[in-house]
Amino acid sequence: MEVPPRSSLVSLIDQFIGVGTGPQVPRDFPRPILVLEGVGGSGRSHVLDDTWRRWAKRTPIAKVDPLVAADDGDSMRSVLTAVMLGLTAEAPGYRVSFPRVVLAHIAMSAPIDGADPAKSILVMRERINTYRDRSLVVTLLQRVLAMAAAPLGLDPASLDVTLEQMTGRLDRSGLRSRLLWRDALAWFEHQDQGFRHDPERALVRLSLQAKVQDAGVQEDVDRLLVLALLADLRSSFDRAVNHPSRAVVLLDNGDVPSAAGFMRILVKVRDILARHQVPRDPLTVITTSGGYLLAEAVGLSGREAQWPESALAGLSDSDLSDARTWLRVLLDGLTADAVQHMVAADLTQWPSSLGTGTITRSVRLLTDGHAEATNLVLARLREDSELIDDLGRVLSERVPDPAHTMESYLIDKITMDMSPRRRLLAPIREALITLAGARDTDEARCLTPLLGNAVHAEPILFSSPPLWPTPLSAEPERWAMAPFVRFLLLRELAARPDNHQASWAKVFQRLRDHTQDHDICGRLHHELALGNQEIVVGELSGLLAEISGAEWLKCVDQIVATPARSPRRGPTHPGPDTGPRAAAISQLVTALHRLADPLLSDRETRHGLYIIAGEECRRLSDVDALPFLERAQHFQKSADALV
Repeated sequence: MEVPPRSSLVSLIDQFIGVGTGPQVPRDFPRPILVLEGVGGSGRSHVLDDTWRRWAKRTPIAKVDPLVAADDGDSMRSVLTAVMLGLTAEAPGYRVSFPRVVLAHIAMSAPIDGADPAKSILVMRERINTYRDRSLVVTLLQRVLAMAAAPLGLDPASLDVTLEQMTGRLDRSGLRSRLLWRDALAWFEHQDQGFRHDPERALVRLSLQAKVQDAGVQEDVDRLLVLALLADLRSSFDRAVNHPSRAVVLLDNGDVPSAAGFMRILVKVRDILARHQVPRDPLTVITTSGGYLLAEAVGLSGREAQWPESALAGLSDSDLSDARTWLRVLLDGLTADAVQHMVAADLTQWPSSLGTGTITRSVRLLTDGHAEATNLVLARLREDSELIDDLGRVLSERVPDPAHTMESYLIDKITMDMSPRRRLLAPIREALITLAGARDTDEARCLTPLLGNAVHAEPILFSSPPLWPTPLSAEPERWAMAPFVRFLLLRELAARPDNHQASWAKVFQRLRDHTQDHDICGRLHHELALGNQEIVVGELSGLLAEISGAEWLKCVDQIVATPARSPRRGPTHPGPDTGPRAAAISQLVTALHRLADPLLSDRETRHGLYIIAGEECRRLSDVDALPFLERAQHFQKSADALV
């Protein structure tokens, strides 16, 4: 999948990686962990891929995906070892080595009897001396790092090369046949915290604790390993004189327990080191998240420290200072400029009768810039450009997975983001479909009784920022579902049989019955979704005399926002007793309701509907001329753009 331009985000990432002063990140300024948030298919992973392509071979960089491993446990050590392995790869001007971490693994390589402290120290001393033999270290690292190769995408041959580099750098000269652990051992005395431990006794304790099945004890072990990792990185970068960039960890699927655990410990360790005034580590961490699962795991809440991607250009160093340890970026849909760039990248694929603007408008109308959907639809259009006027058919085709339609495939990806291990859970999928009827998070909570007991206790369904990204009001706090996500889920809701416990009718009836009295537009929205257009037209006729034209048109926009369950194919025919004003309102509501359906991609039909909507606005302009004439002009321009 081609990575489209995301200039503000790319610029920020490059400043996080570079050492020099940037427009937003001054030199030597602390870099918080950068969390890229978005729904499934939003392009999070591809931002990491793009960063990898631009920075690999230029700086030590590790791209880690814990889900690639056959079985992801909760321990963060598989991620830590993958990070260590990845950062060892060759980069000009850098020789990253991890003697402290390796010595810790030597200590943990076999059990020690702690009954006799003096004897335990002798055993540890002998073990360290034994592992002066490089071949034994290679054997140990092969065992320790074998599981880390998969998250890095390393084949056995690449793993062998990296292991050779890793062991070759454990001694600064790289020439001695036997390794010296003196400097690494000395670090276990103070551990960058001012301790005065006996280093061999500290390693004995580490060996003993590594075997204890207690969460608190295991966190102590994890913390020491991360302390050693950062100390090794600082030492390695101190030797790289005038290095232009930092080490980089690109951690995909950050919600996975092992990844979230690694970052949680990393944050704790950085806080410890800051209290002891240890120089900051040269590590930039960029991770991805599908919701608030990662935030919850590390103690953030709601939308704390979150920036929309579109606002990144305004991010300042004071904002970064306020963010401290985390900066969350909520990915936007692809802009029209970004989609047009993708269309124009290879004009040989398109017939001369189609302009890039036409293709861009049609695709964005359907996908609202959802990254993967946009790429899939464009790929299909390159194969058959005549589908430009029937994009709904593309969603029903079995691509890219022959076992599923495109829309089912995309819904599955979105659903998996609601699970910490990215598993497709049927109750969550069904719950998302039900919640799509809600216009916002406030209405979503009203639908809780229809969800079933399996998902009553899943707060992510109601508060995931990527799922509900659009702010509607601050008091009370209300957020709207991502438009393309809601559209896909509404299609599934419409397909449910009438006897389903959360059918289309039952969902919108409940929403209508629980709408507050003052929310007339909301209630009429639900009436229209239920097919009660006469009720809607009747009340809108009365409202026209009570509120301004601008307010009335805004209300109509809210009412028609949800596509009809079964869209009308032709014009409406008002009854014989309908007056001219009610007839105009009826025609306007019908036209706008059809235009609100992203599936309506036929340009001739959309052109005709815009013309109708403009004519009806002119007919209604005797009530309040300016807003209706301005809206009529807008509809005319929209129609002209389709010719």
